[in-house]
Amino acid sequence: MATGDRTPTYLPKISIVIPAYNASNYLAEAIDSALAQTYTNTEIIVVNDGSKDDGATERTALAYGNKIRYFSKENGGSSSALNMGITNMTGEWFSWLSHDDLYTPEKLEKQVAYIHSLVIEEPELPKHIFFSASELIDADGKTIRSFQEKNEKALAAKVEQFPHNGHLIAEPTVYNFHGCSCLIHKDAFTEIGCFDEHLRLLNDMDLWFRLYAAGYHVHYIPEPLVKGRIHAKQVSKSIGYSYHNPEQDMFWNRSLDWLLEKYPEDKHLLFRFGRNAYLKTRNAEGDRAFENIRFSQFQKQIRKNMYCSCASLRNFAKTVYLKLKQR
Repeated sequence: MATGDRTPTYLPKISIVIPAYNASNYLAEAIDSALAQTYTNTEIIVVNDGSKDDGATERTALAYGNKIRYFSKENGGSSSALNMGITNMTGEWFSWLSHDDLYTPEKLEKQVAYIHSLVIEEPELPKHIFFSASELIDADGKTIRSFQEKNEKALAAKVEQFPHNGHLIAEPTVYNFHGCSCLIHKDAFTEIGCFDEHLRLLNDMDLWFRLYAAGYHVHYIPEPLVKGRIHAKQVSKSIGYSYHNPEQDMFWNRSLDWLLEKYPEDKHLLFRFGRNAYLKTRNAEGDRAFENIRFSQFQKQIRKNMYCSCASLRNFAKTVYLKLKQR
């Protein structure tokens, strides 16, 4: 990035990439939310991932004319569609929008304002990535999980205070940011690669892992800038989401291997990973984490408490954590 760009008036072009497969049900709403952005230095790229809906997705996209850039390809999954968008983007920053999700009008303006707070002091701006809070809506657009300001501000403060990204990798389901809230500099894809086209369920978390492992500085904006839609036709619904499949096996094992390589003496970090693994019934990885901190005598008791009340689990986890501090 040129030195002259790092000023308070830094207004980068942002590429909004919308992968679309059999997307005519919600695509127009997604595009409209992208067009409604109060930050206007944008381009909208719609990638039709080989839809099989008698041309309905294509007709929806083409109705917007030159307001968007439209690409069509053979079906290869959302990762391949996102990668086509990244390859063809002319913006400096990448912003993902699923065809069934929505941006609030201030999504990009708020994120660029956050960048403004960094550009004067930070010469390596591309090494920063941004996420935000989100709300969940149902098929009809009704809110089913609203924004919790206190919790989200506490989460943002924790993320900013982390000394390294090991904490994000140790608790992947705690710091599981909504993919459509991301803002990523194009240079990141040159350094760590694009979305893994072999993954169907964890393509977002896989990318976050590679960004964290490469040392990118993560910022979390505690404002609901995205509305994520839950409906019956999502890929995860049709496949049947589970914490036990080859993608999950790869993800949990790789995360633990990385932690053991980078922070083998950090008992608290391994404890957090083990606890998070047990909560998601990834018992093998939980066992391995606790064995590496020589705390295996608590494994069965921890597993048992997974099925107790949340309060009981918190109290037990606190007890274990305090014992760890004594070691």
